[in-house]
Amino acid sequence: MTPYKQYRWIMREPDKEKVQTLMQQIKVSEPIARALVNRGITNYDEAKNFFRPSIEHLHSPFLMNGMKEAAERLSKAIDEHEKILIYGDYDVDGTTATSLLLLFLKKLGADVEFYVNDRKTEGYGIALTGINYAISQNVKVVVTVDCGITSITPINYCRQNGIDVIICDHHEAKAERPGALAILDAKQDDCTYPFKELSGCGVAFKLACALCDVRGIDREHAFEFLDFVALAVAADIVPIVGENRALISEGIRRIQLAKRPGLKALAKVSGLNIEQLSSSSIVFKLSPIINAAGRLDHAREAIKLLTAQDENEAKEAAACLADLNEMRRKIDDDVFKEAKEDAKKMLAQYASSIVLYKPDWHLGVIGIVASRIVERFYLPTIILTENEGILKGSARSVVGFNLFNAISNCQSHLIQFGGHEMAAGLSMHINQLDDFRRAFDNYCAENLAFELRTPTIQIDSELKLEQIATNFYNVLKQFEPCGPGNMHPLFLTRNINISSPPQLLKDQHLKFKVCDEQGRTFDVIGFRMAHYFEALKEPERSVSIVYSIDENEWNGITTLQLRLRDLRVE
Repeated sequence: MTPYKQYRWIMREPDKEKVQTLMQQIKVSEPIARALVNRGITNYDEAKNFFRPSIEHLHSPFLMNGMKEAAERLSKAIDEHEKILIYGDYDVDGTTATSLLLLFLKKLGADVEFYVNDRKTEGYGIALTGINYAISQNVKVVVTVDCGITSITPINYCRQNGIDVIICDHHEAKAERPGALAILDAKQDDCTYPFKELSGCGVAFKLACALCDVRGIDREHAFEFLDFVALAVAADIVPIVGENRALISEGIRRIQLAKRPGLKALAKVSGLNIEQLSSSSIVFKLSPIINAAGRLDHAREAIKLLTAQDENEAKEAAACLADLNEMRRKIDDDVFKEAKEDAKKMLAQYASSIVLYKPDWHLGVIGIVASRIVERFYLPTIILTENEGILKGSARSVVGFNLFNAISNCQSHLIQFGGHEMAAGLSMHINQLDDFRRAFDNYCAENLAFELRTPTIQIDSELKLEQIATNFYNVLKQFEPCGPGNMHPLFLTRNINISSPPQLLKDQHLKFKVCDEQGRTFDVIGFRMAHYFEALKEPERSVSIVYSIDENEWNGITTLQLRLRDLRVE
């Protein structure tokens, strides 16, 4: 194995005529026009909607199968003072969705509480312990959020005990579906909802909008929770296109107003200026802290933070979660080091996938470790640990390979599984591990095409450093919020000289300067790119670099910097 990833550089080649037309219509430079056309933006109206996403253009929630029945049933429960239970998942998507419906329904006068599984003792999905709790509390309606689409037995158990279930989910549906009153999931084959990539919290938001309509109240009662939806869209890595772009844009704007005590406190412990919040800072700063609750303690602590009405309560909850996240980092690093060495050995026998197991790996970090192993080896990866005699695992995929289909093909070896194309969870008996590992690797060997085994960098345009000016960057900023489906535009600059000796930051991050023909210098920062340091120390070396452009603020001074994605030493 190479000591680091070798990327394939792919220059995207948009239609030249469309690029020229767009340049004329909206008065932008060719690199900007290329980046837009690469994202399917080809005319003035499309560019306007892209640069100015609006919640006015959201689809009607009633286009989603089951929405009318779900909203009317919840409205009846409110009117008749029936007890409602929000049953959420323990990640950011689940905890934000739970918090959204909990606060929203309370505002409408509902008798409502929530239940979230313990990751270690109950795992993902709807647990019978949770349903028994609902029965003991005389619950009449259960609303699942970010889970439920594969929970056949528990939902049938609800029905047998006179409980109506409304499923709000966004994961892939299997052929057999639960016997719920309503299933809200746009990914069902027969669902007519036009946008298929909502987060779980996004589906919960749609239910809140529908309930506003059914009860004849202004949808602003639901819109005020778009800050939660923005957290979920960014954290759950759903495509930031279509409705999600409008939802996250408006949600980030509302977060920046700093009206919710929990999010204000969360930004503070993260060291973030909440007024400058972006989708990236949600992913890398806020989400890990929220997720730390469900990983090392219980997700109710995250919901306590998100729903806090008092600033002192919010500060205390945020500090607690920040401490948990520091603990999580240490555990994560230790498990990753072990998993990395095990993966090297395992690849001698299984060349198309990585399935690793140790009984003492922490259940709360195996998903993170799976992602890091994929980043390191770029193969579909499953990390397993033992919990009460059962192996439980988190799976992560590479771009273009449908992980859900791969695991489905091996389901005869599993107790249960669920997820989507890029991520999944599963459980099995230990005596099935070897058979599952062989079956999974065989499927990957047959279906993981050669070109998918090497990560690629999709480059929007070549660029001369002289073209990086204030006006250019001001247009580039409007590509935000960025994420899957709308990644930060990437540029290639060839054969430039390094104008200062390279530096290593914290022994893992690379930093150096480059200079344009006008004498302007730009800092270049490459995170986790220490492996290039020695090569760049040689005098008079030129490099070709692939990068995005962002701002760096230091001592009150803001400058443009190049965020390195890859380089080649010439």
